[in-house]
Amino acid sequence: MDSYDVIIIGAGMSGLSAGLRLTYYGKRVRIFERHRLPGGMNSYYLRSGVAMDTGLHALTNFVPAGQRGAPLNTLLRQLRIRREELDLCPQSFSLIDFPFGTLRLNNDFAAFAAQVGKLFPAQAAGFNALVARIRATDALSPGAPRLSARQVVGEYIDSTQLQDMLFCPVMYYGNAQVDDMDFNQFCIIFQSVILEGFARPRHGMRPFLQVLLDRFAAQGGELSLGVGVRAISRRADGRQVVTTDDGASYTASALLSSAGGVETARLCAEAPPPELSAMSPGQQGFTETLCQLNCHPRELGLDACVIFRNTTTSFRFRPPAAGVDPDSHVVCMPGNYVGCEDTDCARLVRLTHLAAPGWWHALSPADYRRAKDELMAQHVAMMDAWKPGFKAALQSCDMFTPKTISRYTGRINGAIYGSSDKLTSGQTSQDGLYLCGTDQGFLGIVGAMLSGVAIVNRYLLA
Repeated sequence: MDSYDVIIIGAGMSGLSAGLRLTYYGKRVRIFERHRLPGGMNSYYLRSGVAMDTGLHALTNFVPAGQRGAPLNTLLRQLRIRREELDLCPQSFSLIDFPFGTLRLNNDFAAFAAQVGKLFPAQAAGFNALVARIRATDALSPGAPRLSARQVVGEYIDSTQLQDMLFCPVMYYGNAQVDDMDFNQFCIIFQSVILEGFARPRHGMRPFLQVLLDRFAAQGGELSLGVGVRAISRRADGRQVVTTDDGASYTASALLSSAGGVETARLCAEAPPPELSAMSPGQQGFTETLCQLNCHPRELGLDACVIFRNTTTSFRFRPPAAGVDPDSHVVCMPGNYVGCEDTDCARLVRLTHLAAPGWWHALSPADYRRAKDELMAQHVAMMDAWKPGFKAALQSCDMFTPKTISRYTGRINGAIYGSSDKLTSGQTSQDGLYLCGTDQGFLGIVGAMLSGVAIVNRYLLA
């Protein structure tokens, strides 16, 4: 039975970062990943020889290199990765687009705040006070109290229109709850999206991941792709035991799971830690429609990098009764990031909608294919009505759903943001078992990577 210092479940962003950090301290580490490709929720697949990202809209938390204490730059130091290795391209601008107004995001928070003051002059003072509250909140502390973000934001901003415009990008990019979210989580994502900003790896996630993989391998880390974990247990001497799908067993002093809280509980051969058993499965799902055009999206008037679009006067964030919610969506144009105009994905448009996980999982294979075809046609028609010529420019269309996510990641309900319950400490009551990633509470690429690093620093380098 092979023995390790630490075994990690999942080669997503948090698992890979945790593994790499551990190898710098001479730890023997092995990562098991059930999918044949790394990256977890931010992986890729090949279509006609081109790597298509499965989750990447933006790398949030993007700041200049000089901001030493910012999450991105802290992460790079912890992982000993030079900034230029990741080949990050900043956004030109993105939009929050509602029927009553538009706010522009361009990695310049002062400019964004000025727009808020212009569009909602009566809310300017309240908005500035809310930002001060966010900056003063230690949202990453395991002991931070859970508060309703809707309630706290409402204490500062009484315009439901401005509230909805702020919640739309924050919820789409990092919320597992329905209609509301924990204020600490709101602070984390608000900083990621609005106080800081967006960038994109020039050629997507494949080369970005390769930087991590190459460094991990060079440091002696071991990675098993296409090998899922079937069960975890604990020996009488306290060592963790991992049994893979092929029946092989491995031991380690510590086990770090990025599979999700509920998913990890279901792997436990004995009674799982009660804090994991108490977590509820995630209920919020998404679909992503990928449209390849024969022209650059700018030729159709799609100039932004990301558009958070809501077509009704109010914004809702909950699973629809069936299929997808047509009233809000996120539109991403990878080729509009600065320096990405001539990349393989320069003519791609990604459409993200809120989806009903249970509805998608209950479909028969024939109904599932039919539903995808029908919704892709509806999404193309929607885009054509908004940006005439879109349908004529369409070359190919593909879609992934909550069912796709479940199939390739094992995530229950295909809920990419996991459970609405988070184990912010990352430490379970079972000695040697830890949680990182989505259900530890850090989201987004940088957030997930920081989660892996933080848990390693806090518990596994003593």
